Amino acid sequence: MTSNYTTLHENDDISTPKSPRSNIKIVFGLLFAVAAVSVVASSFQVTNKTTLTETEEDTLQVVNEFETRTGRVLNDGLLENLVRVHSPTTLSLKSGNAVIFHVETSPGTNEFTQLNQEVVSNIDHVFTEIGKHNVKASVTASDGTTSTLIYTVTAKVIRIELRDLTEEDRKIYFDALQKFQFTSEIDGVATYGKKFHSLEYILRMHLYGAADKECDHWHDDAGFLNHHVAITWQFEQSLRKIDPRTASHYWDYTREGARGIDWYDSDIFNDDWFGSNSPNNADHVLTTGRFAYSPVWKATDYSTIVNPYGLLRSPWNTNPTAFVMRHNKTFAHFADGNTEFPTCSEFSEVLDTSLKDGLELLNGVLHGPVHIMIGGHWGHLADWSAVGSTAAGADGFLLLSKWLWRQGFIRTPDSCSDDTAQDDCLPTCPEGILGSEIDDLSHKDAYDILEETGVIDLDPTTAIAAIMKKNGLGWKDLLKELCHVGSPGEMFSSTAPQDPTFWPLHGNAERFLSFLRVSKDRGVIEFDETWGYTHTAEVPSDTGIVCDWSEVEAGSLEMPTCSKGTCSGHKEDDLLPFTDLYHEQGSTLLTNSEFYQVIHPYSDKLPYAFDTFSYWEACDKHNLFDQYASSSKVKAVSKNTEGLGGM
Repeated sequence: MTSNYTTLHENDDISTPKSPRSNIKIVFGLLFAVAAVSVVASSFQVTNKTTLTETEEDTLQVVNEFETRTGRVLNDGLLENLVRVHSPTTLSLKSGNAVIFHVETSPGTNEFTQLNQEVVSNIDHVFTEIGKHNVKASVTASDGTTSTLIYTVTAKVIRIELRDLTEEDRKIYFDALQKFQFTSEIDGVATYGKKFHSLEYILRMHLYGAADKECDHWHDDAGFLNHHVAITWQFEQSLRKIDPRTASHYWDYTREGARGIDWYDSDIFNDDWFGSNSPNNADHVLTTGRFAYSPVWKATDYSTIVNPYGLLRSPWNTNPTAFVMRHNKTFAHFADGNTEFPTCSEFSEVLDTSLKDGLELLNGVLHGPVHIMIGGHWGHLADWSAVGSTAAGADGFLLLSKWLWRQGFIRTPDSCSDDTAQDDCLPTCPEGILGSEIDDLSHKDAYDILEETGVIDLDPTTAIAAIMKKNGLGWKDLLKELCHVGSPGEMFSSTAPQDPTFWPLHGNAERFLSFLRVSKDRGVIEFDETWGYTHTAEVPSDTGIVCDWSEVEAGSLEMPTCSKGTCSGHKEDDLLPFTDLYHEQGSTLLTNSEFYQVIHPYSDKLPYAFDTFSYWEACDKHNLFDQYASSSKVKAVSKNTEGLGGM
């Protein structure tokens, strides 16, 4: 059976083995020599110098505000003459000679606009279109003849770490993001055109992939990063329809720990930024800041996956609160047991890896904890608080509930009216499936059910039986809790894109993978890019099971057929559900393999680039390789790898 998650339903219209450590070629200082070139600010000046000698160089130089302010060359100098679209760029010749500049009005038109009437040594210009622009510099040689030199400048959207933006650029970003957060598909298309897609539209795509009963098409396997790079790309298109000066800027969350900042005190959670990580109200709703009362959209008329209240949530998430929610405790365990966000040290250890290993780590330990720490999980039965606050892997309780739901043991109401209390609209494990009401089961019967469903083998906690016994609980209580499910915040669910922190989070993962690919191309590391994913162990979010619901009659208690397999969306030749990301793509769907080539940092199809791959503020000497070299031994990975952002 093949899932149809890549296509929208007709009625859905809204408008090799790991290399040994010794094989790494450690490079101290900056990874790329070109990035060590100092950046010098240039000011506009008219000069009387009109000739240049035969020995002087005529290389075009492009410098912008970011480079002048930070001393770092855009994109580490990987792309020659790269400029940031919609940002002033200073053009000059390396020789310092005075010239007349002409710039192509639009890429490929061969029509030019003259920038200056008198010869100048440098001039500022704003490129407003993405693509390759020809730039002409007319110069007068020593014999009095005039010649024209032609250069190519590549204009791209530049994604910058949020804290490295200027105040003005950061305001532009957040103003656009705020409009995106609150704009419906109908209003957005009417205001910004047909290329705009709203949060509700993009979120539905994530929901179709992550909340399918069959399996998770977007997470816990090889397709994870491709899907999230693509959805972020699509988000950026919409964001730039609102304001073309901005981009899907990223969040390097390794900085918090290195700066000695407790994760919950990060600037990220200021009201002018993304708002509180744990709102102080019973519903855990954001009520202050620019994203206060961010809506969770009602979508029964255009989405086949909704919760019983018709909200864009997983069916098992029966919370009726129609706003974005966050909580800093997961099953009563503060930050799911984490004390900080993933660190530079953890990223640096992945330098000695393969694509298979890298995708598994990026899916889990290198980004998953951030989702859980912001989202949280609450609403558990009161007598489980002591267990949740002491057990390792507290996030596993929600993940195990989801696993029971996919297998058909947990069922949810088809619909609940808006005035139905959540307590009257909860998931249940029906008597018709268990053979008895849960309260009538013995602990032995409950254990047998948990064993049959694989929960016992997948349990991520340590010494769960001893912890339950200490707190007067047994296997029947565990089954009852898992069937109860509780409530997660958006970031710890399949609707993570509802939370605006979702967007900058994944940019850092793409930047890191790009760093690995470029490092390989430069001969710095060995990086096996054979397609695949390292399944290190069976955990609640990575069971390797696909459940076929195609023969189950709607509303019945029939059970799906579940078997070992790879969920569609993760194989090398599986199609991704994204179109019109770049001009040549149009409506053609790309395979994982094809898309992986499209997003190579050297790809001409990418309309964006990152400010830097090699600069990591939190690392030793701000460099991942120096961090790797300074480690006395490989650091044991301690964070939970099974806690992911999509369920």
